[in-house]
Amino acid sequence: MNFDNRNDTGAMHKPAARKASLGQVAATMFWGLIMIGKRGTWERDGATITLKQAIIGAVVAGCVVVFVLVLLVRLAVG
Repeated sequence: MNFDNRNDTGAMHKPAARKASLGQVAATMFWGLIMIGKRGTWERDGATITLKQAIIGAVVAGCVVVFVLVLLVRLAVG
């Protein structure tokens, strides 16, 4: 049996990375927005979040921030 990360030709291959869940993407976007987190967390989440998930998460997080700011201004003004 072959227990290391080598294929039949002897070349190293990476194990398949699993995709991040919706909760992981949301948490990463939230903590990234307020810039809090440990280096290991960023490295782990960055390795599992795909580019598509990051872009969609950033757009959704941006919309939420704008909505909350507009809501706060409306409450303060009127």
